[in-house]
Amino acid sequence: MEQHKTSKERNLSAPAFFARPSVQQFTQQSDEQWRVSGESKIIIIENANSSGNPVLADMVSLVQSEFAARQLPNEDRIGRIPVQTGTISAAGAGDLVVELMDLEFLRNHIQSLGRGEHNAPSASQGSEAYTLEIGSFVHLKSATERGLLYAFRTLLQQLLAQGCLAYGTVVDYPAVQERALHVDIGRKFFSKDWILNRIKELSWLKLNVLQLHFSENEGFTLQCDSHPEVMSPQYLTKEDLEEILQTAKRYHVTVIPSLDSPGHLGYALKDHPEWLLQDSSGAPAKGALDITNEEAKRFVLDLIDEYAELFQESPYFHIGGDEFIDFEQFALYPQLEKYAQEKLGIQEGQGVDTYIDYINQIAVHLEEKGFIVRAWNDGLYRQDQTQRVHPKASIQITYWTKWHRNMATAQTFLDLGYELINYNDAYFYYVLGENAGYKYPTGDKIYEDWHPGLLPKISDTEKQEYPVPYPSSLIGCSFAIWSDTPDAQTEQQVAEGIYEPLRAMAEKAWIAEKRYGSYEAFKRMTSSIE
Repeated sequence: MEQHKTSKERNLSAPAFFARPSVQQFTQQSDEQWRVSGESKIIIIENANSSGNPVLADMVSLVQSEFAARQLPNEDRIGRIPVQTGTISAAGAGDLVVELMDLEFLRNHIQSLGRGEHNAPSASQGSEAYTLEIGSFVHLKSATERGLLYAFRTLLQQLLAQGCLAYGTVVDYPAVQERALHVDIGRKFFSKDWILNRIKELSWLKLNVLQLHFSENEGFTLQCDSHPEVMSPQYLTKEDLEEILQTAKRYHVTVIPSLDSPGHLGYALKDHPEWLLQDSSGAPAKGALDITNEEAKRFVLDLIDEYAELFQESPYFHIGGDEFIDFEQFALYPQLEKYAQEKLGIQEGQGVDTYIDYINQIAVHLEEKGFIVRAWNDGLYRQDQTQRVHPKASIQITYWTKWHRNMATAQTFLDLGYELINYNDAYFYYVLGENAGYKYPTGDKIYEDWHPGLLPKISDTEKQEYPVPYPSSLIGCSFAIWSDTPDAQTEQQVAEGIYEPLRAMAEKAWIAEKRYGSYEAFKRMTSSIE
């Protein structure tokens, strides 16, 4: 999905500006260069947005530390740049001027720069949009602290690559608003320190979401006080989680809890076999909750209530909903159909209606607590089911697969008004042990073939693909680590394995195009930024 750029704005062999991910646009204005020096200072423009703003102050403190820790190509260290508040008139050569402005002012400012096809970003893009105006000093502008952090990231990355910034203007914002990493910590225990390192890595790559999936059929790795029997022997304590959440907050990474139900509850239900769904022969379904049992549902709500409180600052809560049973075999569980007809009062109700009613009950419960609810796509609007109960339109759909012919297309959800996050399993599923036929994702495959509008294929000959500009309801994408065979790789091997594909996704998710002529050129040109 190439966007047209002038030769000065886009040069595949020798880009004028180095950043990871690449900036949307850099317009060079002269051959003069800005450099940081021992005399440089950070000046925060005093206004209603910045005055007494602790989030801004903490973000600048973080940036000071990162600049001080880095070494430039000439082996100089930047040192800790002093900070002051004031007006732009106080800026001198080598300074960095920081301005936190209202979103509409920023959008108008970007329009005023007259950047051809670069019109003002949308409201969702604008929350992370920023500009760099580079002259004798650098003027960083954004409408959010996260946007300013990204502006500083870009500036520092360019310094690490070349030691200077050419005079000119950077206009930058993401192609999609959410760029995420999902980690299955339920089946494989990932240490607090490993997770903290991933948060810092995400922030450096301008990835903004970490989803922690802590409950699976084989494990449950987050401390639970309401039902301690659900926990694995090794788990993150609530103190560990608090440190993770506070670190993520500082690095402007949103953390989302993922507590899957009514399926994938095998470990949580190991001491409660009476709450497992049984088929007509009395055989329990693996990890599937008996959603006709009010006591069983209360158990799940207890868990949700505890974690909703722990993750109360997150705007989202992922409730799963996938792989509950074989979605073509509802007839094996006649109690689901009976519940739909007798309890829900649907004359011709089917088992699928009981399932979706459960999803809606959980969604309502969390929405009343202020969360936006997310669910996987595979059990919803299937072609082999007649649904009389429909998933709440407010549920966001994490679309991971179309491996079965009866699964709904992405367009089905878009037509019905749902928002989608692209979890394309063919590119982003890092399945430990390469279980279920998956192969470890590679950076070159993602860089060469994928973009945010490419969702899981319908068949080998039929894609699900949307061009730029993407539908407004396609709000993001996510890489996903699944710990099917937890001992297949160590923590370190996982970190090394996702290194290249995560960077390729970050690049394509931000600019939605191939800026370099090849994946090897992309790696070579950006290797100095780490």
